Amino acid sequence: MTEEASAPSTSADKTESIDVDGEAKRLLGLGQKNLVMGDIPSAVNAFQEAASLLGKKYGETANECAEAFFFYGKSLLELARMENGVLGNALEGVQVEEEEEKTEDSTVESTDNIDETEGSEEDDKTEEEKENYSTAEEKESEEDEIGNLELAWDMLELAKVIYKRQDTKEAQLHAAQAHLKLGEVSIESENYMQAIEEFHSCLALQQKYLEAYDRLLAETHYHLGLAYHYNNQYEEAVLQFSKSMEVIDKRLVMLTERLKAKGEGPAEDEKEIEELKGLLPEIKEKIEDSKESQNSARVTELALKATLVGGSSSFSPGSESSATSTIPVGHKTDGATDISHLVRKKRKPEEETQKEDNEVKKSKLEPAVNGGGDAAPNGNEAAEKMEQETGGRPQVETVQSTV
Repeated sequence: MTEEASAPSTSADKTESIDVDGEAKRLLGLGQKNLVMGDIPSAVNAFQEAASLLGKKYGETANECAEAFFFYGKSLLELARMENGVLGNALEGVQVEEEEEKTEDSTVESTDNIDETEGSEEDDKTEEEKENYSTAEEKESEEDEIGNLELAWDMLELAKVIYKRQDTKEAQLHAAQAHLKLGEVSIESENYMQAIEEFHSCLALQQKYLEAYDRLLAETHYHLGLAYHYNNQYEEAVLQFSKSMEVIDKRLVMLTERLKAKGEGPAEDEKEIEELKGLLPEIKEKIEDSKESQNSARVTELALKATLVGGSSSFSPGSESSATSTIPVGHKTDGATDISHLVRKKRKPEEETQKEDNEVKKSKLEPAVNGGGDAAPNGNEAAEKMEQETGGRPQVETVQSTV
């Protein structure tokens, strides 16, 4: 009985090991269907299970795991975007509710003044609790978003490495798509320089293997334009958006010619033509936005330069006054040195008394004579010259007082 009971489990293990590829294929199909239908969480679960099954069987770096890793990373990116959008809407709702509650509280306080102090304290406590709760929710959502983006990056990086080591055209184009999604993850993380690098790597592979009118090239140029725009490189953004339009125009010409020749799939071509024509106005709008942002940046830069120039010119009078203030100090010192020989020798009391009497008489008769005994006009000319050199009269007064 024991042997018979153990036999089914052995056969079940063999069946499970044989059906791993089939189950993984089914899960990949289910995940892609959920992704198209917009059921992102279900898509993430399906791709995660498929990646886990294939990783356990073949190893995480096996070629068989590349597709599952790629779609798992892609779905995680979409999940992070979805949660980011939900968080933004939730925060807007919280702000509206808080404003309404504050308005109601102010109305109640104006009509009821009996327990004003107690009511305000309770309102403050309620508001603090709500703010703490909303902040906790925001932090938790941010942590989830960062986790999804980091995991998306890891999965896409693994897929890129696996694809790039294969030499086939198909694998290289899959590697290009992995670069594209890595760039999108970088944009969501606001790492725009990394995004630009990833998009350029994608574009290099696509230009090597695709026709000049391929729609994938237009998509990559468009993403490059966005990355440059977010990085405030508006001129490069306009260039990339314009190249995206050029690729679309080339494809429209190719599809129109194929329709005229009544080639393969005319109905699909007509549908794609309508889709591409609908994309052109959006890209033109992006070009205009980048140009406007570029002009605004130039205006801001010119205003900043004008402010800096105005600031430096406003400092120049201060510097001049500083230079002017230093000059009389030097001349005061020079003046004291020049007249020091007059101060060293002491006069006799009689001579000093006679000198003072003479100076008093001279001051009465000649009030405009300076301390050196020169005529007044010469003193005024010297003062004017000093004012020109030093900017003021204090030095003349100092010399006179010293004498």
